[in-house]
Amino acid sequence: MKKKLCAFLLTSALLSSVVAAGVNAAEVDVAPVEAQRDLGIVAADYPAVGTELEPDKALPAAYSSRDLATPVRNQLYNTCWAYSSTAVMEIAAAKAGINTGHLSPMHMNYWATTREDGTGWQRNYSAAGYPYIAMGYLTSYSGTVKEDDFPTTLGYQDYLDEGAFLTPYIGASSLIYLNGDDRDTIKTAVYEYGAAVGNFSYESQYFNTDNSAYYCDKKGLSTSELRGHAIAIVGWDDDYSRENFGYTYTVEDNSDDGVVGDDINIDVHRPESDGAWLCKNSWGPSWSKDGGYFWMSYEDEYLFDSRFGPSYAIMDLMQLDDNKKLYQNEEYGATYEFNYIREDSSTTIQESGKLTYVNVFNFNKGYNNLDKIIFESTSIGTGYELYYIPLDENGIPTNDESLWTSLGSGTVDYQGYLCVDIDDRIVPRGKGGIGVTMKVSDQSDKLSIGACEWLSVGGGRNIFMPDTAKGNCYLIGYEKNTKDLVDLYHEMGDDIGGTFVIKAIVDRIEIMGDVDLDNEVTILDVTTIQRRIADIITFNERQERCADYDADGEISILDCTKIQRVLSDIEPPLYPVY
Repeated sequence: MKKKLCAFLLTSALLSSVVAAGVNAAEVDVAPVEAQRDLGIVAADYPAVGTELEPDKALPAAYSSRDLATPVRNQLYNTCWAYSSTAVMEIAAAKAGINTGHLSPMHMNYWATTREDGTGWQRNYSAAGYPYIAMGYLTSYSGTVKEDDFPTTLGYQDYLDEGAFLTPYIGASSLIYLNGDDRDTIKTAVYEYGAAVGNFSYESQYFNTDNSAYYCDKKGLSTSELRGHAIAIVGWDDDYSRENFGYTYTVEDNSDDGVVGDDINIDVHRPESDGAWLCKNSWGPSWSKDGGYFWMSYEDEYLFDSRFGPSYAIMDLMQLDDNKKLYQNEEYGATYEFNYIREDSSTTIQESGKLTYVNVFNFNKGYNNLDKIIFESTSIGTGYELYYIPLDENGIPTNDESLWTSLGSGTVDYQGYLCVDIDDRIVPRGKGGIGVTMKVSDQSDKLSIGACEWLSVGGGRNIFMPDTAKGNCYLIGYEKNTKDLVDLYHEMGDDIGGTFVIKAIVDRIEIMGDVDLDNEVTILDVTTIQRRIADIITFNERQERCADYDADGEISILDCTKIQRVLSDIEPPLYPVY
């Protein structure tokens, strides 16, 4: 098995050496877990990644979405990454007009523990976390759930017994990685989406308690010296005075030159210029004099450092219920960027300049009305096309493009999780593929898509293990025939592999006559409609619509008669059966 850096979103040139042989990558430096007490983000040598945003209009000198936030809480364990991401989700929802109240960070924390089969994040619930946990949780609709449904008073066993089976209340459909080196990018994200997750290194000596202001000016900290902490950035003030940071001490003039007033004032931990971010913390409202909020200088040395992974914002979200279903072959999101294709390959990639990444799903009856497709990529400028791809007689996605059904197209215009609306396309029940075709262009010479892959750090210690299987993911265009992704990984010397991050959101189809909502029409539905007509039972809105089989605006015995005749094959159905 190859070793690799604990490197999320590797976006360098196409990796010819990876395909040719196993990798003996240098082991990375990593901050010791014992240094994370009350903090929680483990730093490692992650490559820099992020999108620059240009505001549509001039940004104000100061802005805050603090009034949209829930009250500051005090984190349990080393879970700043969970508290900050739920805080950002709460504000994004409020900005969209959805009042979530407090969401449950402990549900996220318990979810991000090692499974009984050894897969998942290799941590227990009291350990520090990795910055990509929350992004996978939010976009896989493993959460979020409301605090009222899973309060912090519940423990890990409660999660295993009940919490893991809760229907999520709200999930992220679009998530953008932000370029923290560009100040306007962070401002635009906060202004447009409400808040952004930011990570930095915290040491108490750099915190001015009187002004609730933080600025670290110590340069050159190694990865192992960083003490990672995640916060929600909710605003800024360009005029926030540099004098609020650090302190000043005076060196008295003890010379005998007879000159009065030449004492020297020396600034300590004070930035060169005004300006700061308003940050919501997770150490309780009494931690700072500003109710748990604090200001961080624009010039802080380690805010947005790539060793903490990308900062991000939630661009779009959706409320979830039993009428929506998410199809995916992984639940942890992108932990790596799949671009393992050789530049010197003699395969069809050189002829067509494109690759198609395919995830195969088993579309259940009633849940096969495509609403959205989500995929992760960092290949800004790359064009993409989306397809429904049927399987051939061997159960493999066909590479005959004439049989593919187009679902939409566009361009990867930011790094992160992209969500593409589909115009309610009903796909056949049973197994079928959702394909993302990418093509090399003048704007981007890379083809990359997110993959849920294993990760390891120094000493060969695994920090994440995926659950992979043959038959879930395929690559079309790499060889003449469709290639199973597991087989490709094995050829690269990787016995664990990964899974493409391609997800399909479907709406539940309303089947006329199906009033018990079991996705088929039977004589039991007829009996149920008769009971409704006799006022023995009542229907909800969905049942009312499905019961009006002849669509004449009322529920009557004629609807029952129509359904009975269809069930007896006396006459054809009025509506298609999906």
